[in-house]
Order: sequence, then structure tokens, then C-alpha cells
Amino acid sequence: MIRKYRCADCGAVMMCVCDEPFGQRFLAHQLSEGCELDTQERVPVTHGFRPATCNGCRGLPLQPAPGAAIPGRTSKIKRFYWRELFFRETERFADWEATNPQASPEEAGTARKRIASEVLDEIKALHAFAPLYDMREPSQADVLSRYDVAIDAFSPDYAATPQKGAVVMLKGAIVSPEAFVAHHYAAMGWSAMPLESVPLHALFGVLMWLLIEDPADTKNRMVSFGSRTAFAARVPGEQIWMHLPEDFGTPGYGRRRREALDEHFQFFFTSDGHADRGQLLWLFDYWREPSERLRQYLWAHRDTDVERARHLIEILPAKTVLAILRYLVDDYWGRYLGWPDLLLHRADEFLLVEVKSSSDKLSAEQMRWIVDNHEALKLPFRIAKLHRPSRQTTRRSSTNHAADD
Repeated sequence: MIRKYRCADCGAVMMCVCDEPFGQRFLAHQLSEGCELDTQERVPVTHGFRPATCNGCRGLPLQPAPGAAIPGRTSKIKRFYWRELFFRETERFADWEATNPQASPEEAGTARKRIASEVLDEIKALHAFAPLYDMREPSQADVLSRYDVAIDAFSPDYAATPQKGAVVMLKGAIVSPEAFVAHHYAAMGWSAMPLESVPLHALFGVLMWLLIEDPADTKNRMVSFGSRTAFAARVPGEQIWMHLPEDFGTPGYGRRRREALDEHFQFFFTSDGHADRGQLLWLFDYWREPSERLRQYLWAHRDTDVERARHLIEILPAKTVLAILRYLVDDYWGRYLGWPDLLLHRADEFLLVEVKSSSDKLSAEQMRWIVDNHEALKLPFRIAKLHRPSRQTTRRSSTNHAADD
């Protein structure tokens, strides 16, 4: 929250004086050191607060750093102005608490919600009058056109009373868009496996644990977290301890560990230098149990997801599996979301399919994956788009039925 800046000439690390009041009041623990985002290396602040350090105080355009579109933060205002929203809400609520020391938790909760709403309205007005950030991003149409993404169109009947996750009709039953699309491709000989992201996390956890937990890694340290299995079951669980590099998941980890990565990948090749599916399956089975800690950390602990991960090795060419592992390890937290919904396969073919129902749009992570896939992974991919009948078509159909009657 309190940003640090490094002098390009002398390497001094400092903060901008405009952040000093908030930092001293609320975030004093962040004032002595910063963190390199690419490496997670902790860097000491050497020159404290200095005037005219940030772009805003120097009269330069602010550098946007939009947050991920997570639940509760999907609008562009919340994604781009997350820092400004946090600062204003925190200050205003602290002032409210100071003048209402006897307030009940319910009153405090109501006040917090009101303040958040007021601040959001203020930021919206600020952006409309004098925007701090250029919030323009590539549109879905731009990405689909630029990267020549194939789109299969469907026009199913939508259920009059949809259920959670099931909105379209298939042979008299209400099913999910993914089930509808899988049924369509099955008629062409494809088998479908649900994909999205978790099986890939399980695949990564099993085949990469030995590298990630390497005790010889100088940046490895012991960490602990609660059992994901216990959390899912809503019961008390043990703490899980493991070695984890402090820069794990960042682009810097892949660069720093390049030599160790190359050495680790030798496990996956035969003696004559070929990526081998049999070798991958043998290692997957051998490493499944000792990889439990890393898989728990990655929320890829369920047996069903591990089995799907193993099935990926059976479906995909070995070199494709290795390409996916390389892609993930080079920026895990930047690339672990956005994967397509379905993996289709038949004989020696495979196809990744993203399913979109009616007005659903691609998320920022999905558009980023499409770009990455085009430029790096080069996996066969298309979108299955389900279109809801227009009201005009529905009215015409109803009129026709009435005339027939």
C-alpha cells in the first residue's frame, strides 16, 4: 500500500511524502522495507519519505496497476482505484470510530458499508471529471479478432426456471452450458473432461514438488497453513508445514531457478532425450503422496482433481505437458487462472474449449490466457458460444404456435 521507489542513479529506496500521513497513522509496519514484486525480495528503505517522488507529485500520469477481477471487485473503478478506495475508506472509518467509541458491532458494520458506498461514489465522480488512470483495456472483440479465435455458435432452448449452474435444455433435462456443449461434441466422436484450472494445479503440484520444496534452494523457508481438506469439511485441522521459496509464483522464480529447472526436467525424458508419457505417468504415481503438501497449498488436494491431472498425461502429448509446466513455473500466480472449461480428446487429437452462455463475457484472465496461448503454448483452442433466442424470435414463435392452434 505504501509504495517504494528506487533511484535509478544511486539505488536509494524511498517513499513519497504524500503517503506519509496515512502510512504513519495506519501502516507503520510497511515503512521500513519494500518488496520486489517480481522476486518477493525484501528491500530496506534507505531514505524515508521524500518530496516529489511519485508520478502524481511530479505532475506525470499515474501508472495503473489494476487488481484482478475477483468477487466484489469486478468493476473497472474498483480494479483501477483499489488503492484510493482503501485509503479513503480506512481514514473515514477511523474518524467515525473515534467519534463513536460506544458504537455496537452492528452500528460499526452499517457505518462501514455506508462509508464504502460514499467513497465509491466520490471516486466515480473524480474519474468522470478528472481521471487518474487510463482504464482502457483490450476488448473481448479485439482479442478474438486479433488472435483469430474460432467460435462455434449454438442456440439451445433456455430453461424457464433455471437452476444453479444449469440453465439450458437438453433432451428434456436442465443442464449446464458445459454439459450441453460436451454432448454436442460427443456426437462428433469427442470425449470431454472438465478442465478449468484445478487439474492443472494438481499436475503442477505432483510433477514439480521436488523442485519447489528443494531444501538446497537458498530462498526456501518453512511456512505453515491450515489443512485444505479440513477446511472443506468444516472441521478443525492440523497445520501443514513445508518448504516454500519466498519468490514462488513470481516471474523472478523461474529466472532465478533456470538451471535447477533444466536439471529437474531431465526426470521427464528418456535416456535418448525424448519426452516420454510412460515416464511421466510413473513419476506421477511415485510422487503423488510426497507432493501432498504442495498440492494442499495450491488447493489442488482433492482426489478427483488428482485423477483428472493424471488423465491429462494420458490425453496430452508428453511435450505438451512439459510446455504447460514450464509456462506455469515461469509466472505461476500470473497464469494459474483463465484456463478453458473443457478438454476434448479423440484418438491422438485434443482441443481446449471455453464455454460462454448468452451474454457471458471473457474475463481479463481468460483474455490473457488466449494471448499467451497464441504466443507461447499454441494449444488448439476454440470458444463454444450459446446464444439465447431474442425476444423478437420468441414472440414470433409464440404467434406461430397460436396461429397453428
